[in-house]
Amino acid sequence: MVLDVVHSSMLKIIEPYRKWIMENPQLLSEVESTIQCLPYFTAGRFNNSTLAWELLYALSNLIVLFNDLLMCSGKRVHVKFSRFESKIKVWLTVVEYTEALFEISAKKLWGQSGKWAIIAIVQIFKTVLRLLLVHLHKERVTKSPPIQPLDREKLKEPGQEQEQEQGHRESAAAAAAGRQQGFILKRSGTIVRSVRGAGSPYTRVWEPLSSGLPLAVDAASHESRANGSSPPSERNLILAESLYVVKPLFHLGCMSLTGEKRWPPWLLSLAIDLLSLKIVSLEVARNVSLSKAEKKEIFRRRLALLLYILKSPFYDKYSSVRIETILTTLSTKVPLTKFVTDPIKNYLPHWQNTYFYMWSS
Repeated sequence: MVLDVVHSSMLKIIEPYRKWIMENPQLLSEVESTIQCLPYFTAGRFNNSTLAWELLYALSNLIVLFNDLLMCSGKRVHVKFSRFESKIKVWLTVVEYTEALFEISAKKLWGQSGKWAIIAIVQIFKTVLRLLLVHLHKERVTKSPPIQPLDREKLKEPGQEQEQEQGHRESAAAAAAGRQQGFILKRSGTIVRSVRGAGSPYTRVWEPLSSGLPLAVDAASHESRANGSSPPSERNLILAESLYVVKPLFHLGCMSLTGEKRWPPWLLSLAIDLLSLKIVSLEVARNVSLSKAEKKEIFRRRLALLLYILKSPFYDKYSSVRIETILTTLSTKVPLTKFVTDPIKNYLPHWQNTYFYMWSS
């Protein structure tokens, strides 16, 4: 009873704010962008700037997430995953935005042992939730963060939403009419004529069904072929994603045996990344189709391989001197670049020590 009262009271407080953000999405985006820029002005400016940076970074991203969830509920944007799955993704997104803040706070409170204890707890928590998405909800490629920031420009006005829903209903009706003539086998993709679509013996046409079907059925068959894949391919994609998901735990385990800034954890993490991406590339070469979001995430992971030059021990032995030389050359040879390169050069060792010791990205 008490919880219901508290819940209703919170809804009354939030409702005016939700109406405002739904009526002013452009202004809201500008305010959010300003808030997200604040952490970059605090880097290295005062004592405990790292803690202030992470606090502002976490708060700014959590505000964006909160506003997106409110706008989705207000606009009644349909979510493509179940309620349990959406809770997992919300928790994962919150943890990804706040994990560095927890680690830095634990280091200040309890030292190195407390920091690594928090790191282990956070990585185990993230791994378990991601494995649930992969194996329970069959998500072939998990996103980072799982809930991406909402594209405010794609939110339609109420009248446009009604037109869009009407278009969806018309498309569904056309597809239903097409399915009366035939259906598509899931594994082989073969089009089979249904009994209703056969017609009488006097008017029956003995042409292949695909040439006589309406476009709605052809589009449906194309979508089915594009999104479908054979069971072995699905298992290989899930294997690749499982390897990527458990990579931080392999890294932590290897580092506990060999110590920090050693080659075995670096090589193990790189090998897992390359193996995971190689499996995905092989399946794509076998005509397994990925969605636009999945392709974007795979592209992000390939670019993330460049970050290995900023991870110890490779950074300590090879890239640190070369990066500093490049930044120094730019600041002396190119006018006005020193205002950008000098802060990067001064703060890069701190960033490398704070953000590039883990392999969870």
